[in-house]
Amino acid sequence: MMPTLAVFNLDALVELIMVLIIKLAKYPRLLKILGLASRVSHYEPGKPLRILIVGYNGARNTGADVRVEAMIRQFYHVLGKDNVHIGLLSIDPAHSKNYYHPPTEIIRLDTVFFKDVLRACSEYHLAILSEGSCFKSKFANALTTLFMGAAGIMHAQNKPCLAYGSETGKMDWLLTKFVMAYARSAYIISRTEPSYQATSKLGFEGGVGTDTAWMFEPSPPDRGRELLMKQGWDGQQPVAGFAVINPFWWPVRPSIIKLLTMKLTGKGKENHYNRFYFFTTSQERSDKFAAYISAVAVAAQEFCAKHKVFPIIIGMERLDMAANRILQEKLGRHVPIYCSSDYNGYDLTAVLHQLSLLVTSRYHARVLSMTVGVPSIGISMDERLENLMTESGHVADYYLSTDDVKLGEHLSEAMEMLWSHREQVKKEILATLPGYLEKMAGMADQLKGFIARWYPQFPLRPKPRDWRENLPALPGHLTRGIGV
Repeated sequence: MMPTLAVFNLDALVELIMVLIIKLAKYPRLLKILGLASRVSHYEPGKPLRILIVGYNGARNTGADVRVEAMIRQFYHVLGKDNVHIGLLSIDPAHSKNYYHPPTEIIRLDTVFFKDVLRACSEYHLAILSEGSCFKSKFANALTTLFMGAAGIMHAQNKPCLAYGSETGKMDWLLTKFVMAYARSAYIISRTEPSYQATSKLGFEGGVGTDTAWMFEPSPPDRGRELLMKQGWDGQQPVAGFAVINPFWWPVRPSIIKLLTMKLTGKGKENHYNRFYFFTTSQERSDKFAAYISAVAVAAQEFCAKHKVFPIIIGMERLDMAANRILQEKLGRHVPIYCSSDYNGYDLTAVLHQLSLLVTSRYHARVLSMTVGVPSIGISMDERLENLMTESGHVADYYLSTDDVKLGEHLSEAMEMLWSHREQVKKEILATLPGYLEKMAGMADQLKGFIARWYPQFPLRPKPRDWRENLPALPGHLTRGIGV
């Protein structure tokens, strides 16, 4: 039954190949003979613990990059730079050099990732799954297959795997079966309580933490102001940001038929993601996207004109540029776009920090803006923004769905309410930050406990008396909030 299913479902074929890779991983000699991995490395006391970061890095996804940058700084801080060697898988190593510097090693990950992930896992002693959307089918089964594969390879080679601040959502039945069969030995530190409950139901051991991007240090405030003024801001007007996406073209799926059609006729290029992967499209999805982007545009125009606010468009991932440009066409060419295709996470966050109001469909736009208390409205396609806004007490008034049939009307109402209460909402947001940072510190204790269980001879420092000692150097706007 499985081979037949794989023929008609390329996602299933990718998953099946990864299962075979996992089964091969336990035979070091065979891996060497086949040229798949030159060695299988295991930790030796007295030598650095080799930690592999497995995530969605190098794709110009700001959230993926900044959360891992902050994560790695914390690892060096609590484990000691001399005690670890950290490697990072990246789709685009040249781009990743903006965030990760020596001694961190950047390892190229091909989008056909089987050999690369097998080789890297074989050479490291601990795998850290770093992506926020770790086990879910919403975006791409292939991405979850990568994480399932890393966890399975490490288990096959009797080595540990841990997910650091991740979320679990709905998965296809076959992917769920494979994850439970081959990845369940991973320890999952979830970034929300609902996600922790979801992972527990799947049988994972783990705990609760938070997202790691809270610790990210952006470019200085003057840099954010400079970037805005270059695009026409007068330095005085309030600034409103609109972080839009295409919520309706997920998941990405492999399709040989679409690839051949594109190669032979040129059709479908606009829906091509990479290699043989394509976004999901239909007339219904196109209509929903048009309604979503039009609703945001109308509400933005009315609000900015009424309150004399300077509008900007924000793209937290390179893929957002298409949606950004459509919104720009509706708002006017004078409205600037700040997209990760042109700006790194340090500068994008500095721009976010200059906002007086944010409307976002991107999770990390809200996280990164929250660190200075920017009031925001979430327009979400899944549970991530909902969970985040529930934690701050804003889900009832300032959370909307991307497919809300009255989105424009409801967004206008929410923006007016938020503008009237923006100072109070800012205080409420800032009040949540110490709790997130304390959770971040607690994640370091979970990490150290996990390492001690697997590698009791690794030289771990004693648990600090003050939880703040588990955090690396933080930017000033955060240290003031926690009394450092």
